[in-house]
Amino acid sequence: MSHLAERKEKNCLNCGAEVQGRYCHICGQENIEPKESFWHLVTHFLYDITHFDGKFFSTLKYLLFRPGFLSHEYLRGRRASYLHPIRMYVFTSAFFFLIFFSAHKEEDAVKIDVKKETAAQVLKKLEKRKKGLSEDLQDSMPDLAKNAIRKGIEAVNRDIEAVKKDSTAKDRLESESSNFAVFGGNDKTVSYETVAQYDSAQKKMPEGKRPGFILGKIERQNIYLKEKYHNDQKAIWTAILNKFRHLVPQMLFVSLPFFALILQLLYVRRKSIYYVNHVVYTIHLYCATFIIILLGMGIEYLAGFAGKDAAGWTGLFFTLAGLFYWYKALRNFYGQGRGKTILKYCIALFLALILMTLIFILFFIFSAMAI
Repeated sequence: MSHLAERKEKNCLNCGAEVQGRYCHICGQENIEPKESFWHLVTHFLYDITHFDGKFFSTLKYLLFRPGFLSHEYLRGRRASYLHPIRMYVFTSAFFFLIFFSAHKEEDAVKIDVKKETAAQVLKKLEKRKKGLSEDLQDSMPDLAKNAIRKGIEAVNRDIEAVKKDSTAKDRLESESSNFAVFGGNDKTVSYETVAQYDSAQKKMPEGKRPGFILGKIERQNIYLKEKYHNDQKAIWTAILNKFRHLVPQMLFVSLPFFALILQLLYVRRKSIYYVNHVVYTIHLYCATFIIILLGMGIEYLAGFAGKDAAGWTGLFFTLAGLFYWYKALRNFYGQGRGKTILKYCIALFLALILMTLIFILFFIFSAMAI
């Protein structure tokens, strides 16, 4: 509430309605004198900040120490005293990923290995590769895998002979021509070194013999990555993982309504709880998980000064604490007995694992295709 004087007039300056009391019952605007000093503007700003902080920390207290309580309060309509679930999620997730990405630094620039090797260095590398493949061939493995290794050895032998005869052959090694394929190799694309070559060949190919839309995109992206990063596998994977890491916040946000749907199916007989209530519960669950992970990261870092064992035990403790929190939140919000809650808790975790695996795969493919 403002400390400015209340207007004597009873018409709302915002919507024109007749005001009864200090606030308009139509739009909610406070009926105060419009003129204000600079000091009042500053104090009003500070009040809004401290009011938000106070609301946030009181909400945080219930979120962490009374699992499921905030979601139950929201279900009962008691919402004014707590931070709105969406605002809570935006704030905690932004803070979480800011700290998370700062703690897990990535390579800002992808380093591509384009150094030229001499014929002698290439021969040495090929001999070493041949020795490694021959050793792998001695291990017990399916015949299909052994056949692939034998073909690899034959390709290396051909490269060795070619380089011995002509030193310039080191730049067109058969054993490295299709060294990288994110989505699986294809013998027909081995000869394409650039996207331009591939596009040109596709235009000349009859319509019926061209790959389908999805397969064509995959083949083209494999060649594009190979060309862009000079067939440097480390550089390619670094670029893909960097892209994927930046999509983790979106991945979790996308998973949220699907996890709420899992809860809707598990508690389909609870007619008093609607889908939106499951969503609110999931938001609170995610927020608490973010905070528990952050606390675990911080304490694990400090415990690391006492030794690796201390850090390991700290990480295990917070992992178990997070799992226990999920159980308590489930039981407190839905109000079922231990037996039913434990059963549904296990089913929810299993389905959530499948859900996250599918979302992980989709976002990883998107990362590889979006570079």
